[in-house]
Amino acid sequence: MQKLKRNDSGMWVMVAHEGEFAHPNANICYTGIGKVNAAIATQHIIDTERPRLILSLGTAGSSVFDYGQIVNPVGWVQRDMNTTEFFAPKYVIPFSNDAPVLEYGRRDPRYAAAVCGSGDTFVRNISEDIWNCVEMEGFAMAYACRAAGVPFAAYKFISDGKSADTTDHEWAETLAAAQTALHKVYEEIEK
Repeated sequence: MQKLKRNDSGMWVMVAHEGEFAHPNANICYTGIGKVNAAIATQHIIDTERPRLILSLGTAGSSVFDYGQIVNPVGWVQRDMNTTEFFAPKYVIPFSNDAPVLEYGRRDPRYAAAVCGSGDTFVRNISEDIWNCVEMEGFAMAYACRAAGVPFAAYKFISDGKSADTTDHEWAETLAAAQTALHKVYEEIEK
């Protein structure tokens, strides 16, 4: 985790790594990849910075949305939680009263609403289940923010979409495009 405090706005951007977002005026916490890193970093920001808003910015894959589209996830699924063979519904933390979809996050009508499946696995063949985009960190951030009563919003740049798949050699160009688009989203919110 790396924390860059650049202003006193109370708005914090949570992002897995600087390739996805590096706006020079933003308070940024680079969480590292995965739900555990995201949960630890989000709780750290909540405890130490008392944020007025946490933003989750980054990339996501989708078989529904087009490459380059920005979506606004307001529903979150822990897609790699599956204890159905024992006792719990799919995607639900055992012994909790949670629903399969955690509905938490500020809705922005300028962007398509999304339900994001978060999990600590890469998904090459993105097939729609109860989500319409996938990534690795958002569920943990939304869960921590909801538990603490901290306002939360998320915006994801579709890096692998229904209109195009990103191959490994194109990832640098995709990150550059994502960073440019997410910087514009941040500047819209910052106003």
